[in-house]
Amino acid sequence: MEIMTINKRQTRDTMTIPTLGMLAYRIFPDTECINIQLLSGAQEECTISFKDGVMFKLRDVNLCLEVID
Repeated sequence: MEIMTINKRQTRDTMTIPTLGMLAYRIFPDTECINIQLLSGAQEECTISFKDGVMFKLRDVNLCLEVID
């Protein structure tokens, strides 16, 4: 399982996860959701609850969202 660590004050950013490649994310504070887009290869995206510990899957890779201040 991979950990995706996001600072809750940064509403948009990119990051690299070794098993997936580059990701972009955008936080929507009004709906308490985060949209995550996989940018490498065939693009894929998902929208999940913006809460610490939420588990989700992209390209058969399990990820856990870690929200920091």
